[in-house]
Amino acid sequence: MMVPRKLLLVIPLAAALLSGACASASAKGKPSDKPALNVPPPPPRIIEPAPEPMPEPVSELPTAPATTTPPASRSNRSRESKPAANTDSKPAEQKPAEPPPTDPAPVAQPPAQPPAQLRTPQTADAENASKAVRATVQNANSLLSNIDYRQLSKLRQKAYNDAKQFILQAEDAIKQGNFVFAQGMATKAETLARELAGR
Repeated sequence: MMVPRKLLLVIPLAAALLSGACASASAKGKPSDKPALNVPPPPPRIIEPAPEPMPEPVSELPTAPATTTPPASRSNRSRESKPAANTDSKPAEQKPAEPPPTDPAPVAQPPAQPPAQLRTPQTADAENASKAVRATVQNANSLLSNIDYRQLSKLRQKAYNDAKQFILQAEDAIKQGNFVFAQGMATKAETLARELAGR
């Protein structure tokens, strides 16, 4: 049995049209069929102020020196220097001038103590920190002393010079008491010296 060719073409075409119509019918929907999208309002922005740090208690405030009267201005001096003209023939009763108040001798303030230098745990003991840095610097110097500078390439000569510069910076930092920086510079110098020595 032979099926006409036209029928073979019409059946797939009809199937395609019907399937497309179903898909578009389901995609198209009335707006009233869909539930409304209820978006909640954003929450209020409440920024709490940071708590104020408590002030450190002060053991005792220094006593304030007695207040002194400020020197009279020019206009006051000119008035005081001119005696008031007395129009009465009677002698004027003058009040005795009050002597200026004498200030008690100011209390000598103890000299201000320099602020305590902050120390990190690595540098709590300055002597041990200094010894540790000096040992690292000594090790770097001994490694560099065994290297022949003239036989190095340009790049390795630069590394050698950098190591020497790090050693100088470490020694300066030791003199200034900056042991953390000194240890960092000494470690860099030692690392470069080991690389140059091939160890």
